[in-house]
Amino acid sequence: MKLRRRAAAAIVIALLAAGSFAVFAPSGPAVAFSSGGLFLDVQIEEPVRLVARGAAVDVPLEITCNASSPVDVFVTVTQRVNNGIAAGSGFASFGCTGSGQDVTVRVTASPSGKAFVKDKAAVVEAEIFGCRPSICGSETDSETVRVQR
Repeated sequence: MKLRRRAAAAIVIALLAAGSFAVFAPSGPAVAFSSGGLFLDVQIEEPVRLVARGAAVDVPLEITCNASSPVDVFVTVTQRVNNGIAAGSGFASFGCTGSGQDVTVRVTASPSGKAFVKDKAAVVEAEIFGCRPSICGSETDSETVRVQR
């Protein structure tokens, strides 16, 4: 019974996270945010790699930004595993160079859910947030990828 409650809680969390991204994320490819001298862009890259037998995945990103302070990057991964959902989130901060940078964010599986598995599709959502002296903004990307070893 306790396992069913945990599984139900993990599904609810994953659905809420996916729903919030669906409301705020643009449909189709990400479009860079540019306003008042601030430029932010995040692109999910492949391969997404399994870490520690599914305890986490490493998500490669390309970020481009010109924020005056480090930008925050949030990543969520949701994957259907057997009769449940593996889901998790990760966060990192990066300095901006003004040109494209390859970075990796580690996303840990939720302790109340399932582990990620290789050779299955997963939905990856990424958001970058940053500021210049007079403006702040964010940009998102969402992709379906296959998790690899």
